Order: sequence, then C-alpha cells, then structure tokens
Amino acid sequence: MRIRFLFIVFTFFFFMTQNDAFCKPLSLIRDTEIEEYALKNVKALFSVAGLDAENAQVVLINDASLNAFVAGGGTVYIHTGLIEQAENSDEFLGVLAHETGHLVGGHTASLYEHIQKAQKTALVTTILGGIAAVASGRGDVGMAIMAGGMGTTQNMVNAYRQTEENAADSTAVSLLEKMGVSTQGLVGIMKKIQMEERLRQEVTIPYVRTHPMTRDRLEFLTHSAQNSRPLLKDKAFDNIKAKLIAFLKSPDETYALYSDNSEPAEYARAIAAFKTPDIQKALVLTEKLIEKEPDNPYFYELKGQILFETGQVEKAVYSYEKALALKPKALLIRLSLAHALLEVGTKDATEQALSHIEYITVRDRYLPDAWRFLSIAYGRLNRMNEARYALAEYDALIGDKKAALSKIEKSLKETPKSEPLYQRLLDLKDAIMH
Repeated sequence: MRIRFLFIVFTFFFFMTQNDAFCKPLSLIRDTEIEEYALKNVKALFSVAGLDAENAQVVLINDASLNAFVAGGGTVYIHTGLIEQAENSDEFLGVLAHETGHLVGGHTASLYEHIQKAQKTALVTTILGGIAAVASGRGDVGMAIMAGGMGTTQNMVNAYRQTEENAADSTAVSLLEKMGVSTQGLVGIMKKIQMEERLRQEVTIPYVRTHPMTRDRLEFLTHSAQNSRPLLKDKAFDNIKAKLIAFLKSPDETYALYSDNSEPAEYARAIAAFKTPDIQKALVLTEKLIEKEPDNPYFYELKGQILFETGQVEKAVYSYEKALALKPKALLIRLSLAHALLEVGTKDATEQALSHIEYITVRDRYLPDAWRFLSIAYGRLNRMNEARYALAEYDALIGDKKAALSKIEKSLKETPKSEPLYQRLLDLKDAIMH
C-alpha cells in the first residue's frame, strides 16, 4: 500500500456530507487490490447504466468519513471511511450506485447551470464569496464578501441538490436491481448516515440542507428494498476492508477487530504483526495465507513488502516476481519489484528494474516514484541526460516547476536535437509552462 499526496479542488456530490465545496490537500491511497475491486464494480455499474465503462476510474482518498463523490467524467472518488464502515459489499456497492446515478443524471453539469442562474439574482455575492474562499484558501475572505447576502442563493442551489439526491437514490435502486445486488445495502448505509447525523446534532430544517432529509431517503429506500434479495457475503470485499483497516489503524485496534480465524482476519493480523513489528509472526501468517490461496497475488505482494522493508531484498524480489506473474498488468506491483531490484544493486538487476520502470511510465505517467526510480536506474547505467529528464518529470509531478525547468534546460544543452529525448524534453517544458 502506498500513500501519496495531491491537491485537488472540485465542486462535487457527497453521498453523505453537506459541504458544497472542498479545498484542502487530500491524501490519496494507491493499492492495486483495493483499486481493482472498486474499479471492477464501478465498471459493472457503468455498463448497466449505459455509461462508458472502459474509461471508468477510481481514486481512493484517505479520509475516515463515510463518503464517495463524482466530479464529472468517469472517475469515482472513494473515501477510505466508506470501505471501513460498510459492513458488507452490498453497502459499498449501494454508495457506488448512488454516485453512478449522479453521472446518469448529468448532475455535475446541471449544478453549474443552476449556480449560473443563482448568480443572476441580487445575492450574487454569496457565490462570489464561495469562489473567493476556494481561490484564496481562506474562509475569512469568503465570509467577508458574503456578509450581506448569505441565504437565498444558497437555498436555490440546495433545493436543486435535494432533487438530485432523490433522483440518484432512485437510479441506484434501479441499477442494483439490474445487477442482482441487494438494495438492502443502501438501507444499511442510510441508517449509518442517520446515526452519524444524530451524533453530530446537525440542522434538521430540510430547506437549508443540500441533501433531502435522511429519514425521507431512508423511508424511500426501505420501501424499495422490501422484496430485495438477501445480502451476500463477499470475501474479496472483506479482504480489502481488513487490509485497509490494518494499514491505517494501530496494531492493537486491528487485533481487537480481527480475532477470528477467517481469511480476512488472518490477513489483517499479518499486517498488524508487520507494523508492530513482529516480522517472524508476520511472515508465518502470510505464508499461511499463501498456502491456503497460492494463486492470490496480493499475499505474495504483502510478503514481498515485509521482506523488502526488513532488508531481505533478494527474497523480496522473488515474492514480487510471483505476485507479478499472477497479476502482470499491476503497475504498482511491478514498481515494487523494480524498487527491490534497484536495492539489489547489480548491473543486471538495474537493467531489469529499468525495463520494468519504462514499461510503467509508458502506461501511467502520473506515478512520481516511477520517475524517481527511473532516474536512479539511468544514473547507475551512466545515461545522465535521461536520468536528469526522469528527475524533471518527477519534479513536475510533485509540483516543483522551478527544479524541473532547471533540469530540462541543462539537458537540452547536452542532448543532440536529432535524439528522441530532445523532443520529450521540449514537450515536458511546454507542459510545465502552460
């Protein structure tokens, strides 16, 4: 599991929370197993909904709130709190279906249209204040601008948002029924949301909320689920939930939550032992998982991570190779293997690592570590201009434009114009400048 950081600003649809805009650094989690499970289900929903399933994407946000949202296009943003708090796969799929409903209804584009209409009112300062707050990152700026006009414009937008939430709920029920998934999961999630709202003692006046009253939504969903099929047990979901909890929570919390003899519990305890650290116990538990399920690439991946982070890099290479053989398109597993090969340090291992990393960057240009490792590999093989270019790509991805441009200018001076690298440098420079 890898955690990276990215600044993103969106106007989006929360399944649960009542905020209209979000502007702060988000911690994004990258993990092949969790992403693959979520994406498989998003694609299934998109297919049933008549959306472009091939271009569907998921992004995992390290946030404990029970939430997911869409922001246009085919990307579904999933908070880790949704996976942690969902009791089963049907609850998880219920939220994904709800967000798919927003895309089916074209609600992102429609919201922008309604905001534009609201701006035509005398209280345009309300929206302008919100924009100023987002742009500046300072809430006091927005509050100062909105001081005389907060209320009516917001209510216009909120009333529309309530209609959208009802429509998304209705679409979600329809999609789940077509997929043969129990709509009881949506009921379970809505009950959790209702409980959280009670604990927070939120405002209960329907008109000033961006979502309909939860009790009204729960009534509709409960009625819709009367003849729904029973909830199903999905080990794959239970595994990703156990994995996520074990990596994000303390070992003591994990041991308290996972004390039975199920596979998800053993998975969680293996990770908890690794974090303790009790490496011997972690390896024994991981081997036990592999013996039970020898074709599961993620158990080999975990073993590789345990071995790598305890300095047993050659053994880690073997485990990562086993994982990659079972899941050859998994770029993150391939990246872990390349990292381990770089740590082995021989010329042969470096050349193998280079081959893997070049494969990755062709297919995903937005993995900063891939470019950093690529620079190391090029440097060790005395391909210095290419090493500098790779570092410039890395700098650009992490937002250090000045460092990236400096490396590009130096490489341009030392690279013949006839070489393909020269054009790649120019392309990167143009992307950074514009």
